[in-house]
Amino acid sequence: MTHRMLATTFAFLFVICGVARGRTQTIQTAQTVVDAATPARAQRILTKDPEYMKLLVPPLGNDFLQIYSQGYREKSAEIEARVADISDESLRSRARSDEWGRVLKKDQDRFTNEAEVTFNQARVSFLEKHQEALFEIGRVSYDETNTSLVVQTSPAAPVEANFRVLMKGPTINQIYEMFHQIAGKNIDQKTREYVSKAEVGSICAKNPDLCYKFGKEDIERNLRSERMVVVAQGDLGEKRIDRLFLVDYDTETVLLDLRAHISALKSAAWRFTVGVVATAPTKPPPAETQAPPTAVASTEPAPSSDQHLEDAKSGNAVESAPDTPIPASIPPTRIRVPGKVTASSIVNRVNPQYPPQARAGHVQGEVFLHAIIDKEGKISELQVLSGDDVLAKSALEAVRQWRYKPMLLDGEPAEVDTTITITFSLSD
Repeated sequence: MTHRMLATTFAFLFVICGVARGRTQTIQTAQTVVDAATPARAQRILTKDPEYMKLLVPPLGNDFLQIYSQGYREKSAEIEARVADISDESLRSRARSDEWGRVLKKDQDRFTNEAEVTFNQARVSFLEKHQEALFEIGRVSYDETNTSLVVQTSPAAPVEANFRVLMKGPTINQIYEMFHQIAGKNIDQKTREYVSKAEVGSICAKNPDLCYKFGKEDIERNLRSERMVVVAQGDLGEKRIDRLFLVDYDTETVLLDLRAHISALKSAAWRFTVGVVATAPTKPPPAETQAPPTAVASTEPAPSSDQHLEDAKSGNAVESAPDTPIPASIPPTRIRVPGKVTASSIVNRVNPQYPPQARAGHVQGEVFLHAIIDKEGKISELQVLSGDDVLAKSALEAVRQWRYKPMLLDGEPAEVDTTITITFSLSD
């Protein structure tokens, strides 16, 4: 016990000296630090908004269709009403599967497209309401060895950005002092709660004042780690960052202006993106223009003459494409063709590479592209309608190399206006 008390005493003296040294350093002027704790703009950090998180990480599969496709919801209700009178659970499940099998063969692309367009519109609408808002970039820590502030991407960030900001000791100490002024009451409250919960007979219970001093330092470090974040201000829709700040996440008080370091985010991969907003189709394309459907991903089993398709694999089709609506003004020599039809005329396909960054981050999903195929069967125009930014870049690189069999209109080659879906699945 004596040895432990001596060790504790030495440790306490060491901490006191360190604190005194740190207080001395904060007296030095740090020009890059905001002179006083300045409240951030009135708008809150939008990454705190639960609606933002729903738009950043949407559900997959049929859950996505259920939320964003009105046609899918209507058909689901219709099927459930149709099978409701079947009392036998097994027969009801089989009847539901048969119904969904027929529906998805005809309307899967329409449902998917409608959901993608609605989801994209939801993102655009959200951004329009938060044009000047702040959005989180990452949490920070201080690397004393390399005298730099380390910024690591947080799960809520709309961009993938890990970078460092060179920062000398006096500057970070001044920031810590500002944080202490902001969070001092909270730190004191948490420390007193910590001391009050000490077990009877413990060192902390016998030496509450000493325990308070040590506990306060530790709690303040933890709070700094939790609450000091880098946020940005700009236009998410245009993937543009105009300002960069270090702030206290809870009070949104600016601790440091980092605008000089915006260049560190130029090569960052964007996770929250929007594509071209089009009007969702109200009806499926004519039956005579549709190619035989491919297997579709669904949590509802599709029908079969011999068995339920509960064991069918889903989400692996790379070339299938929904009939995403295209702007109405189409040149006379350009024709609209459903994605499945153009997929069957591909003569040279380059499969996209799964980006290592996306695989490491467990990012998967579909990338929807709008394409114009020229009279020679080459991709002349290509743009992203929706999808993860990193995955979209890989999809664009691959699809630009695709070649198609020329489409004929009245016996003459014509340009084709179509859509392409690229599916990235971690299970592939």
